[in-house]
Amino acid sequence: MRAVYDYEDVKSFSKPIDIPPFWIEMAGISNCDETYRIFREHSKVCVCEYIIKGSGTLQIGEKTYHPKAGDIYILPEFERHEYYTNPKDPWTKIFFNVRGTGVSAMLNAFEMKNKILFSDCKELYPVFQKIFEKTKEDIDTEQIMIECCQLFVQLLFSLYNKAKTIDATLEEAKKVKTFIENNIERELSMKEIADSIYRSKDYTNKLFKRYYNVTPYSYYVDLRIEKAKALLQHTTLTISQISEKLGYKNGKGFSKQFHYVTGMTASRYRQIEHGVKRDDL
Repeated sequence: MRAVYDYEDVKSFSKPIDIPPFWIEMAGISNCDETYRIFREHSKVCVCEYIIKGSGTLQIGEKTYHPKAGDIYILPEFERHEYYTNPKDPWTKIFFNVRGTGVSAMLNAFEMKNKILFSDCKELYPVFQKIFEKTKEDIDTEQIMIECCQLFVQLLFSLYNKAKTIDATLEEAKKVKTFIENNIERELSMKEIADSIYRSKDYTNKLFKRYYNVTPYSYYVDLRIEKAKALLQHTTLTISQISEKLGYKNGKGFSKQFHYVTGMTASRYRQIEHGVKRDDL
């Protein structure tokens, strides 16, 4: 295991002979340098980290993630942990490592056992701050653990609710995607697309772009053009027939949209796909 820091502020606690159900082993803030890398073959601790800035790579089991500023990751006990910073954009992180039978039980209770990375969690940064600040208080260690355990439950509860919200909105986005894919052979308006999930056009645009990085209408247009390309390449249908098959109101509208998306006319695309060079024209 290797860890290199430009600066690190850490509070650690000696492991008791009998570890209670919840025990923070270490908490701190790390400003990592470009060589920062952590590797644990079979971790004895659950690692909870919030990325303040920077980016990097996380590998747990056979899965790879890329945590960035604003993200949280929770690595369960008894797993293989490996994570390292992007040398060109080193991490600054606030973290705590925790162990005990209660930790695994709480992760299971909040359906977190198989969830590792949580994106865009800026609102939960204060919870990490409170845990770190609590570990540095000059009070009885047992009291520190009790209060940190309460904050840990608060963190898990917030992540649980966030995950549920994401699951629900993802289902909505999938419904929009399926509706578009089932209707590419007819004219669709943005209002019809939004109505498919009983939402406003603005909400539907933002929702779809969040998960697919494109607006729903642009996705619809791209699918139609891809279908047109396939018909141009693999059938002898005329351009007018293809336009009609895809539900365009007129061939002019199809030709204009095809040229806008591809940068060429439909007839020129067919010629290129059939190996006709300009010199042959």
